[in-house]
Amino acid sequence: MTKDERKEKIVEMNKKAIIDACEKLIIEKNYDYQKVTMNEIAEKADFTKRTVYQYIKSKEQLQFEIMIRGHEIMIKRLNQVIKNEHTGMERLKRIAKALYHYSHEDPLHFWMVMSYENKHTDFEVSEALIQKTYELGEISMGILMEAIRLGVHDGSLSSDLDIKKTAFTVWSYLLGVLETERLKKNYMKHMHHIDVDMWVEDALNLIYKTLSR
Repeated sequence: MTKDERKEKIVEMNKKAIIDACEKLIIEKNYDYQKVTMNEIAEKADFTKRTVYQYIKSKEQLQFEIMIRGHEIMIKRLNQVIKNEHTGMERLKRIAKALYHYSHEDPLHFWMVMSYENKHTDFEVSEALIQKTYELGEISMGILMEAIRLGVHDGSLSSDLDIKKTAFTVWSYLLGVLETERLKKNYMKHMHHIDVDMWVEDALNLIYKTLSR
């Protein structure tokens, strides 16, 4: 290993340690990224704040770094469930199920990706990092669009669907269902005696029926 390679490896290791520290703090603060400070990140990573800023320019950069991790995990999960031959409808159901499990098994990365809103502070992040995040997001959306396109072609979904509009509608619907489950689960269970897992299944079946008409 050359001197430059060793230096690059150290940079990546320290950067990873800082991102890992930020993720741990987000979990400790009940997934509220806004409550995490750079001072806390430095302390958790066992670095000085000055050292942290040598590798990470802003908290906004950390947000994008975590979102990139989240997108990469999501793409891997989606590719795993669609790798075999299925109808478009079956593929759509597998995608929805994969996202449901992702939201439960890794809520940090799932909601960092899903709750992101474009804002003026994005300009404090490098163009390359923003571009990578958007490109990964397009891959996930492309997987969903391809499932819908396949369903229209094989007849498992309605033939008059607009692929792109339907993909964004399905994505928004899934996000709304999972967000409601996350925020209102106890209320639905204790005040209305609703089996929330069954409600999620029923909610997803509703959109499947709509798309197959």
